[in-house]
Amino acid sequence: MRHTPCRRLVAIALSIATTLLGSASLAAQPLFRSDSVLEVTITTNLRDLMRERDSTALRWHPAEFRYADGDSTVAVGVELRARGHYRRQRGNCSFPPIMVKLPKDSARGTVLQGNPRIKLTTPCRPNSDDYQQYILLEYGVYRSYQVLHKAAPRTRLARITYRDSTEREKPVTVTAFFTELDEEVAKETSETLRDGMKGARFRDVDTPTLQSLSLFEFMVGNTDWSLGALHNIYLLQDSVGIVTPVAYDWDWSGLVNTRYSVPDYRLPIKRVTERHFMGPCHTLPEWAPTLTRYREQKPALDAVWTAIPGLSPGKQAQAAKYLEGFWQIIDSERDFKNTVLRTCRPDGN
Repeated sequence: MRHTPCRRLVAIALSIATTLLGSASLAAQPLFRSDSVLEVTITTNLRDLMRERDSTALRWHPAEFRYADGDSTVAVGVELRARGHYRRQRGNCSFPPIMVKLPKDSARGTVLQGNPRIKLTTPCRPNSDDYQQYILLEYGVYRSYQVLHKAAPRTRLARITYRDSTEREKPVTVTAFFTELDEEVAKETSETLRDGMKGARFRDVDTPTLQSLSLFEFMVGNTDWSLGALHNIYLLQDSVGIVTPVAYDWDWSGLVNTRYSVPDYRLPIKRVTERHFMGPCHTLPEWAPTLTRYREQKPALDAVWTAIPGLSPGKQAQAAKYLEGFWQIIDSERDFKNTVLRTCRPDGN
């Protein structure tokens, strides 16, 4: 069929628009377009930020976010507040996770462009080497999840120095990581964030994604999740109505194995390092495609753990040993039946 000049012009215009939109998307979030460790200094009133974290009405605190850009530095005005649940509480951690908010247009042209808000996870106890390693292990779990799932929160390691603007507190330097928010993941996948779906059952979400997500939680030894309660899970919906679950937050997983993590008392396990499957019930043939995909991705998953700056040889070996236990289970039909098929949940969790 011949194309009229008008049709050709429309096609060219659409092509240019698509290219420009794609370029804009790629440029929108430079923070998550690199795997290098970002050098950052955050200056704020640390005492006020730390003091009010047990409050139910958290305030935003002004701060300067300064990062290295080649041989120069860039300063961005931001706002901070404590976030999270367990790690936010003063009795559990000496330093909480942080939410970073960018005032409108303040981040344009910087590494923070395209991120109205960003999660920042800092060691619970900054002066402890063990807690620093927990951060790197949890970062590795996030990176592993990205290998296996299209809809996944992206992360970026950072070396951060927190400075107190009043100079009443000593500077604190740690390795931490940034994580994009659920609404940003939805934008990346051209989906809509579904709120108000507490009580969702397994049948309400995409079966292959739920199966893979459940197997991933089993792989890293995480039982600290619930689809029905939307606990460490959020839901995305595409244009035809398919709902996709997305997992996050793995500091209570067996792979990370923090000092403070314990399994729910209702579960038949005593330690978080014991794996317990909490996903849907499928037959062995129904599991076959997901198991095959996991095996195919094993080299990429292994590579995650050898590429984490600062992860100690001991913790790297710990992660490798823990994950080897998973591969042994899925390569044994008997073990897979005993640990997955027989402990599955028919309707939800």
